[in-house]
This record gives sequence, C-alpha cells and structure tokens, in this order.
Amino acid sequence: MSSNAFAVHLDELLKDAEELDDAHTRLRTGNPGRQFGLASLNRAAVVLCVSAWESYIEELIRESLLVMRPTTGAMGVWSTHFASMSGHLGRFNTPNAENVRTLLHDALGLQDVRNSWAWRNCTSQQAIQRLGAAMRQRHEIAHGVNPRPVVHNHYSSQLPDFIRRLGRATDNAVRHQLVTILGIANPWPA
Repeated sequence: MSSNAFAVHLDELLKDAEELDDAHTRLRTGNPGRQFGLASLNRAAVVLCVSAWESYIEELIRESLLVMRPTTGAMGVWSTHFASMSGHLGRFNTPNAENVRTLLHDALGLQDVRNSWAWRNCTSQQAIQRLGAAMRQRHEIAHGVNPRPVVHNHYSSQLPDFIRRLGRATDNAVRHQLVTILGIANPWPA
C-alpha cells in the first residue's frame, strides 16, 4: 500500500500528463518524424509531471509529520516542528534532488532519500540526473525561454512512469524511516 500522498496526489496528478500523451497520439498525422503543432503538449506534460512531484513531496511530508504526532503528553516539540516544516513547505517550489533531500532530512531525519532512488535499470545517480533534467526543462518552459525547448514525445510519454517510480522509492524510504528508525506503527502497509 502506498501513502495517501502517492495515491491521491502523485498518481492522480500524473494522469493529466498521460492524458496529454493520449491526445498527442490521437492528433498525430501518421507521417514519420516530428509532429508539428503538437510540441506544446510535450512541454505541458513536463510541467505537469514536475508539478505532481512537488505536490507529492509536500503532501508526503505533511502526512508523515501527522503520523509522528504524539497521541498523549505535551505537544510542544511536535507543534513547533510541524509549524516550522509547514513554513518550509509553503516556500518549497523547486523539487530538485538536493531540495527534496534537505526537506526530508529536516522534516523526518531521513539521511539521504536519494540513496533509495534506484530500481531495475536505474541507479540512484541516474535517477538524480533524470530528475535534474526534468527540472531544467520545467524551468525553461515555465520561465519562457525562447526559443521554446524541444521536448520529444518519447521523453514526455515516459516521464510520468519515471516520476511514479521515484515516488514509490521515496514512499518506501519514508516508511522505513518512520517504522524502523522512529518506531512508528506502519502508516501505510507494504
């Protein structure tokens, strides 16, 4: 089972990017090569994927902090930490690898989430590089770089799956931190 942040925010928001890819497929001319007039769909998919990733990280931290809330006793330390992290989340707008690492470390004490970003045919370093590439493209698109960045459909159609895998790996690392390191009952069973 995944976190609510994964199921409700990441997975649902990534469906918008997948719908853009479906639209791209339906609008193709049938001729080989670049499909002119469809590039904006690919760029929009990149923006949506990064937006979904950012939303997921923010919600994952909120969800994790809430399960860390003491059931009895003084709430002072937790309340202060929750308020502080809520302020950080309000200013969080660049979900690159380093910022995500820092935020998860500060919020949950997780040493380096990036070490968990590995799966079949993708090392941690490759995942960090791929996230960095998506962040750079999103930055160029969102800030109106001209000429517009070229985003190939092959890339934009695979980006939701990459972000989803990154989310699963992050979910697993956070679950491990909460359960194994902090001794909290499993908030979302595996």
